Amino acid sequence: MSPDDRQRDVCAAEQQAHARIAAALARLVSPDAVSVPHPYLSRYLAHHAAIGGALDDSHVPPGLLPWAIGDGVRGLLSLPHAHRADRAWLTAWAAVEPYVQDVDLASRCTSLHLAYTALRFPGIPRQRLPQEAAEFAGSRLCVLWSRWTPPSNVLATLSRRSLSLATTEGPGGAELLAVGNEAGSIELIDTVTGAPVGDRIPAHDGDVRCLFFAPHSAGGGALVSGSTDGTVRVWDTTRGTLLDHRTFGGRTWTSAVTGYRNDAGTLTVAAINGDGTVKLWRDHSEELHLANLSPHPLERAAFALTLAVSPGGQQLLIGVGHTLSIWDCADHRLLHEYPVDAPVRSLTDTTVPGWVATGHSDGSITLWDTASGAQATFTGEGEPVTALVALHIDGMDLLAAAASGSTIDLWDMGTKRRTGQLTGHTDAVTALRSFSADGSDRLASTARDNTVRLWDTHAIHRAIRGRSTAPAVVAAAITADSVAGPRLAVSYATAQTRVLETLSGTIISTIGDDSQRPPSALTWVSGKQGRPMLLWAASDHSIRTWDPVRGTAVGTPLKGHSQPIHALASAVACGGRRVVLSGDDFTVRLWDLEQGQSLQLWRHPYTVRTVAAASDGVSTDLFASGSADGAVRLWDTTGSVPRHVFYCSQGIINAIAINPGPSPFLASGGDDGTVRLWDLSGLAPIGEPLRGHTDAVEALATWTTSSDAPRRFVASSSRDGTIRFWEVATSRCILQLATGSPVHTLSAYPSDQSTNTVVLAMAGEAGVAVLELDLENQSPTG
Repeated sequence: MSPDDRQRDVCAAEQQAHARIAAALARLVSPDAVSVPHPYLSRYLAHHAAIGGALDDSHVPPGLLPWAIGDGVRGLLSLPHAHRADRAWLTAWAAVEPYVQDVDLASRCTSLHLAYTALRFPGIPRQRLPQEAAEFAGSRLCVLWSRWTPPSNVLATLSRRSLSLATTEGPGGAELLAVGNEAGSIELIDTVTGAPVGDRIPAHDGDVRCLFFAPHSAGGGALVSGSTDGTVRVWDTTRGTLLDHRTFGGRTWTSAVTGYRNDAGTLTVAAINGDGTVKLWRDHSEELHLANLSPHPLERAAFALTLAVSPGGQQLLIGVGHTLSIWDCADHRLLHEYPVDAPVRSLTDTTVPGWVATGHSDGSITLWDTASGAQATFTGEGEPVTALVALHIDGMDLLAAAASGSTIDLWDMGTKRRTGQLTGHTDAVTALRSFSADGSDRLASTARDNTVRLWDTHAIHRAIRGRSTAPAVVAAAITADSVAGPRLAVSYATAQTRVLETLSGTIISTIGDDSQRPPSALTWVSGKQGRPMLLWAASDHSIRTWDPVRGTAVGTPLKGHSQPIHALASAVACGGRRVVLSGDDFTVRLWDLEQGQSLQLWRHPYTVRTVAAASDGVSTDLFASGSADGAVRLWDTTGSVPRHVFYCSQGIINAIAINPGPSPFLASGGDDGTVRLWDLSGLAPIGEPLRGHTDAVEALATWTTSSDAPRRFVASSSRDGTIRFWEVATSRCILQLATGSPVHTLSAYPSDQSTNTVVLAMAGEAGVAVLELDLENQSPTG
């Protein structure tokens, strides 16, 4: 037997041993997640199963997952996670694991329950779910039905907005991602587990706008960072220590950094600032002023810098301003200079030797041969290309490009065509970086949604085949209980709008709209005999009425708005008039639906982002609007000026919700991630701001239970991928639900007077789901 055969036998024997250990340990796990497992199980069981090639739900039972604290299930499964029947619970846990690291057990169980049901049984109503999906011990919800797809490629969630990315090497040769953020610090993240490595590095006094890693042939290397504070710093990532500090001087910023080593391993750092000055620094030596690049006349502060390798192996330094300049790294000679048509926002080397690519402010991308100049130009969507990186996937040379949106375009350098689009981020992409793993290239991306995501070969091929990686819902609205039963209206990004039975998800009707744009806002009103009618904002800026039973539009469209309508809210006023509140271009209009007339026009100094309406049905009508000036205004039907203005100090107000009744209150959510509660009787704040979200609040819902001792609740969804449930009386967050993707619409109504449960409909980029929650009882809803 050869040494290689003996080694294979040893490895196989070890693998079988770990699989047997995992199987034995799995029998010790309680069938529910409420019982505390032995610390050894929670820390090492998944690890044994992974080494033994037995990482599945039978070897790592669902009851253990909310307690798992070892290497991280996500890292053991490898990102993105492929859906397998024998790993359904593991895959569900991997989808929510980044969002539930420090939350209570009930929140972890509830988040796992939602993810499992959503991924394993999409569209299946609760009555047809198997027992393990209908109930999960420790969970506070039941999924009535779901068409929600949590993302499977979130490597990590961040507490600060990221601006730059680099691959680097950590202790023991581990491959890490370095993430530079707007707070001036650098975070190191394991590319396998998504776990933070070491402490956050307090790197700069300004935004960390650029990062570059220069490896050393002996292992390790140096991470170079540049900032808006005008400094360039060099870090040892294995120790997190500062190796060198340089500055441009004057009132400027660092636009780009790079670096290279000579045959002796000596590092040269290259950087360019906002004035076009290119400087070189060598270890323990004086700086070299290499050049002053001329600015482009259309954008005088647009400069970039990168490295490339010629077909002959020559190291090249490339700088861009008004021209593309190419220097020999060995002797710093200027080799070539080519004119640039449009200002450059991004620059990268490519997978083709001697070629680089530039992304421009007009949305175009230019391919350059460093020896002969421009070779091809790709015409984009007109938005500045702010991030650009090259990939080599299964013989294809690709460019991944990001502009001001949440998508990543894929361009084929061979065919000179856009070949696909990666979707999934829920806010503007801020940085891209490619790296090799398992013999193929992967793409890492960060965005203003505060996530780091990984895209492997499978995800890129899906994009090339035109398969979307994330469904999307634009708006949704749920009726209160009525004669016809609760209804849910859902407006999809495909311009299709459906009306569904809330409790089962059965489609009742589809709205027929001649336009190709989805309704931007929806709300329900009570029609004759209590039958619900749907109001929706059409693409011509009118408000239209839809009868879901007849499946037709009814009445005359309400016209008067000149811009797209952002929000709708409705209530049956005490005077008997059915009214709707709409917000758009600095105005809010109050309508009489019976007469089809505008009753009031309320003007705002800034864009209206959200509106709310409610009535106690006896004596009080409540109308409110929230706008970009950070204020919430209360309105009276008889006046054209606000009855009261709440100055919320929350940044832009994205969401408001009114809870009527004997003790009416209003909830407001803003860009700062807080929720504030306001007493509408005394027109005063209720307690301190509710803190916990790490990004802007997108939607709110309020309700009061109907028990002998009624309790008031608020649900808030945020761009951080979570929903938090707050008790008004104590200002306490009693449950966190990880959705993995922002929820833009929340609707709630109490579902059962005897159990005090609430039905919650949520909708966003990942789809739509309807849940029943029990926030009062400690036992899970059954």
